[in-house]
Amino acid sequence: MKNANAPFQPVTNESSFDLFRLSKSKQTVDVCPNTLRKFFKQGLQSYNRGKAVFVSKAELAAFIRKGAA
Repeated sequence: MKNANAPFQPVTNESSFDLFRLSKSKQTVDVCPNTLRKFFKQGLQSYNRGKAVFVSKAELAAFIRKGAA
């Protein structure tokens, strides 16, 4: 059980919610959905919830920095 008097711990960038829908990728990160599908085949992680596909902004940035083809 949490202590009610404990100081508030802000959410850090590493643990924040940074997922976006594949269908909204052009508006969100200016990357075409077809490009992201190509990245999925090269190893970028995607998250599926029903028919919706989500991608992490942090993982996408790391994938591109690493040298996506």
